[in-house]
Amino acid sequence: MSLFPDPRRIVTGHNDSGRSIVVADSTIRCEQTPLKCNFAVLYETHKFPESNDANWEDPIQTRTQSLANDKGVVLRVVDFPAKTETIFHRTESLDFGILHEGEITCHLDDGVRVDMKAGDVCVQRGTIHGWTNYSDKPARVYFILTAATPVKIDGKSLGDEGFQKEHVESGGGSQ
Repeated sequence: MSLFPDPRRIVTGHNDSGRSIVVADSTIRCEQTPLKCNFAVLYETHKFPESNDANWEDPIQTRTQSLANDKGVVLRVVDFPAKTETIFHRTESLDFGILHEGEITCHLDDGVRVDMKAGDVCVQRGTIHGWTNYSDKPARVYFILTAATPVKIDGKSLGDEGFQKEHVESGGGSQ
């Protein structure tokens, strides 16, 4: 069930003579996930820095493997239905969540609750967190997940947890 119109993604690049062109312009379908929210991966890189050369291949033609990747960036839109609570989870990434529409609450594992409104940005630095939409309307958040080293506390690495990778894959082969 679509909660918002599917997002339109416009990607620019270069032709063989170096002139700017549009290499892609289409809507990207939001997919339902077992996590009680819908995903659409709008872009993904697998190295840093990424190449902007003319020989561009659309990265979303390949299915994502997890919420984040350890070598680049993932740009994802997540739609949260009204009255929905997601799982608590952690990724090995530095995440920027930009609330575009609606209201959403970020919960941390120490019991902290942070209520967000449209325009607010939440920066997740490898923390355990979950999302709740307490309102009667859906919420849309744009997430930019960048590669980061795992958090280390007393010599112990705190890696991905709280989700199964196959539950968060999107794009590519299923479209």
